[in-house]
Amino acid sequence: MKNKIIAIIFICIIFGFCLISILAKDNLLSTFERRKLAQFPTKIDEDFTQNLDDYLLDQFLLRNKLINLNSFINRKILNKIDNNDVYVVGDNIYDKTYPLDEKQTTKFTEKVNYIVNNYCGSSNVYYSIIPDKSKFLFHGKYLKLDYNKMYNIITSKTNGRYINITDNLDIEDYYRTDIHWKQENLSDVVKEIVTSMGKEYKQQAYIQKQYDKFYGASYSKAGMNIEPDVLRYLYNPNEKISVTHLEHGIKSMYDTEKLTSLDSYDVFLSGPSSYIEIENKSATDGSTLILFRDSFGSSIAPLLTPYYNKIIMVDLRYMDFKFAKEKLNLENADVLFLYSTLIINSSDILKVNMK
Repeated sequence: MKNKIIAIIFICIIFGFCLISILAKDNLLSTFERRKLAQFPTKIDEDFTQNLDDYLLDQFLLRNKLINLNSFINRKILNKIDNNDVYVVGDNIYDKTYPLDEKQTTKFTEKVNYIVNNYCGSSNVYYSIIPDKSKFLFHGKYLKLDYNKMYNIITSKTNGRYINITDNLDIEDYYRTDIHWKQENLSDVVKEIVTSMGKEYKQQAYIQKQYDKFYGASYSKAGMNIEPDVLRYLYNPNEKISVTHLEHGIKSMYDTEKLTSLDSYDVFLSGPSSYIEIENKSATDGSTLILFRDSFGSSIAPLLTPYYNKIIMVDLRYMDFKFAKEKLNLENADVLFLYSTLIINSSDILKVNMK
């Protein structure tokens, strides 16, 4: 009799959860996981069973609580120091970047040198390295890149002048739930870059706006309830700026509609884009900066506009260099290669055919 009661309770719990999950209103998006959730399949075809399975998994009652429970068990009971390839130290989430791929790092220098040697002529060429957050993990139990070796490979093999911005950064300059740096903390980085390129640094009178519920790209991997970041972005009211995307046409410096999207960081220059031209109509000296960049460049580029008439941003993750070179005049501009260690360690993602 006891076994029957237990079995009945178990069945009631299972079917009860399923029934409540079906009757409950479906969610379109998961802020917790930063993705769209599967919806009930409306078409009966060969994929119906798989689509139904995806729907039931995504709309399952207390899904987020179960993800949290799994993370808690991994960290607190099984004593794993990482979960889904992230470390959580306090309320700061670090993506695990390990090990150093020396071949990929060397290939990065070769791709930069190919562009510099064949297309930059007598232009002033600079390069800089943006360290990922794990650079600031000091406890020995966490696996991370050999940053000294990576930096030595790059600075010994790359053509151009190295701008060291690492000394101007610490963990407080990065979001807790995301891999990226905070725009409002980059004044020292901007000063280092522009003075190294021969410009006079000028303190700007920015107007600061903010969004209080930024759940970054690392948040869903942690599987924990961590307070969201505050995302701040800076306007210069004295500048007249135009922004033109190859894909999206004319846009603004800050796309505030993106704040409530799956990735609020896309507020900066509307997110990923292969080719962007930013024109500062307040400047008249005809100066141009060509910025080869990754996603970190989206938030620092608006802070570089006071120093150039035009900034051209090229993201070689999305545009092959053979097409980019047709749009660029690399011989009459300052050229800056600004990449994070995350991209340098997986440089095959950069579309530069050196043959």
